[in-house]
Amino acid sequence: MNLKLLIPIAFNNPSTVNNAETIILAGDVGGTKANMLLSRYSVNGLETIKEERYTTNDFDSFTAILTHFLEGQQHPDKICFSVAGPVIDGKVKFTNLSWNIDSEEVSRHVGGSPVTILNDLESTAFGLAGLKEQELNVLYKGASETPGNIAILAAGTGLGEAGLFFDGKHYHPFATEGGHSDFAPRSARDIEVLTFLLNRHERVSWERLLSGNGIYTIWQYLTQVEKKEIPGWLLQQMENTDPAPVISKAALEGKCPVCMETIEMFNRYLATEAVNLILKLKATGGLYLAGGIAPKLLSLLNPGTWKDVFNKSGRMSLLLKEVTVYVILNEKAPLLGATYFACLNM
Repeated sequence: MNLKLLIPIAFNNPSTVNNAETIILAGDVGGTKANMLLSRYSVNGLETIKEERYTTNDFDSFTAILTHFLEGQQHPDKICFSVAGPVIDGKVKFTNLSWNIDSEEVSRHVGGSPVTILNDLESTAFGLAGLKEQELNVLYKGASETPGNIAILAAGTGLGEAGLFFDGKHYHPFATEGGHSDFAPRSARDIEVLTFLLNRHERVSWERLLSGNGIYTIWQYLTQVEKKEIPGWLLQQMENTDPAPVISKAALEGKCPVCMETIEMFNRYLATEAVNLILKLKATGGLYLAGGIAPKLLSLLNPGTWKDVFNKSGRMSLLLKEVTVYVILNEKAPLLGATYFACLNM
């Protein structure tokens, strides 16, 4: 039985399934949420048994979420989790969460079933296989369709980056921690932003600007350094809540000039780091924007900004003009990737 793949990912077992049903447990665990999915994989395809979203702050550990989710359910045969952090030897210490997950400990907890842990961006890369065409939005159309490597850039609670190596027929996903590489200013204004951040941090990574906290940081720079006017009603809405969604909502509604400028700067920085990632991976096969922020701000991600940044990238501008930029509209792509990995790679 073949699962229909939008992008030909190099799975180990892409077309085989025995007559018996296989119960798949998949999860996507980030800094603020954990999406869990229990599925049945058979000759009839994938069927959802149970799906639930948890807030990580409501639980002391990942195993507590696991116990709650699996209560009264069938025993999973294969398990794969997407996690926000570097995975080494089946273990992860989260970047934006005070948890650790060990695949061997999880396996013992669920009765010995095999467990694989993937970095969330690697899992997103596997998830490209299962996306539908309508779940992709073309933000910037490249000049031609040139086969080659693919890059993934995901801004959310943090900033994730991954790649897919193209062997001429199939794509091989791999994780990186490129979101924690150094912020690189392009303009005099960018240098002022860097100076602003160096007064707070010993080192400034791209994640400091391309994340939920990054949106607030850009807003703070504009209001504290450039002295942009702050509406009183906006400050009231920011009290006792995460300011990034407030800024984003005000920008989307066109109600606050400094909020709109904040998102425009965010968009320009997103395009700038996209250029860096495309060049490092030679990603002529396209760049995919994943994570929770891009789909929500899609109407404000001005394609003209991307064209300007791509065109002003020096001697590599001709290569960059070839690359198409997509926005992944399905925020559950990492969960989908974990499910597909368990079905076709374990």
